[in-house]
Amino acid sequence: MRPLSVVQVISSPWWTGAAEPALFLTEDLAARGHRVRFVCGPGEALEDRAGRLGFPRVKELDPTRSLNPWRMGGFVRRLAGFLEEARADVLHAHLSADHWLSLLARRRCRRRVRLVRTVHHPRAAKGNPLARCLLGRATDAVIAPNRHIARVLGERTAVPPDRLHVVPGAVDLRRFSPPPSEMRAKGRAILGQDASTPLIGIVSRLAPDRGHTLLFEAFRQVANEIPAVRLVAVGKGEHLPRLKKRVRALGLEDRVDFPGYHEEDLPEVLAALDLFVLMAPGSEGSCRAVLEAMAMGLPCVVTDLNGLADTVEEGATARVVPGGDAPRLASALRELIADEGLRRAFGRAGRRRVEAHFTRERRAERVEEIYLKLLEPSLEVSYAGGRP
Repeated sequence: MRPLSVVQVISSPWWTGAAEPALFLTEDLAARGHRVRFVCGPGEALEDRAGRLGFPRVKELDPTRSLNPWRMGGFVRRLAGFLEEARADVLHAHLSADHWLSLLARRRCRRRVRLVRTVHHPRAAKGNPLARCLLGRATDAVIAPNRHIARVLGERTAVPPDRLHVVPGAVDLRRFSPPPSEMRAKGRAILGQDASTPLIGIVSRLAPDRGHTLLFEAFRQVANEIPAVRLVAVGKGEHLPRLKKRVRALGLEDRVDFPGYHEEDLPEVLAALDLFVLMAPGSEGSCRAVLEAMAMGLPCVVTDLNGLADTVEEGATARVVPGGDAPRLASALRELIADEGLRRAFGRAGRRRVEAHFTRERRAERVEEIYLKLLEPSLEVSYAGGRP
């Protein structure tokens, strides 16, 4: 098989949301021998990280989100020329803005370039005629990171089943792995928590749609019964003042901490936890926070919202509770905090699950398979391993 020429495009300069899976997919496809170029917005963290991984941003290409026709037209012309220069086989877009621009550039290109889109969040699956045209008819393959998003795409945008693929998210198993005891101690020190305190944690953007308020309601019930337990809400976001106000109103200001955003030392922070909880997926759609927690050997409690239940295995790696049900959530938290043996069993099973289904290598294989089927319809490519 000859190496493929792939251009990945994301109209964002920030290291957030879809940026991490887009960049790591680029790295992993290159590791499989393909020639991959990475196109992103300039001047922010994403450009810096891409450069450090060996994928310098293509300087002449700035995938604008502006509706200025001159800027849009200029990018489309330059991208079309770049596709021809790179002899691109596949153009892979990750956000709606770069998807439209990529479609226009492909139409100007003299080469036949296959257009692929990963839809990282269900809000991109709008039911209007433009979205139906873009996703349902004008794109060669559409990738969803979980079955929930795939269902939404099928219902709202009528993506043909043979063009719609589910490729689950991935976690770096070398960075996130069951920690030694000294790593747990370091994490406790970072969070300012006593070594013996039962500690529940959530890692999520502090935004209105991430379910923190419901978690605080449930945690109050647990805290009334288990005096020593504490909760840490790791992350940053515009909702922080309101969340702190809600914590005070619930009388939990001495039981709930907001340690801020942690990126470089996130494995140590996770190592400090006894139980991980997530109320809603992030904007990348892969439920990455839960994957990282399971990779660390942490038991989890999640809601059934937007594909979270697809990521875990109820009764084996996690407890899954209905979204909006504070009493059921409190019961799950209480059960796992009180039962160390069950936490250990869930943690071991979670690690096995990510090793089997959610590795970066497996994700790259699945995407490579999609590319090859677009380029060689008669070629049958098989890979070992079952689907989660």
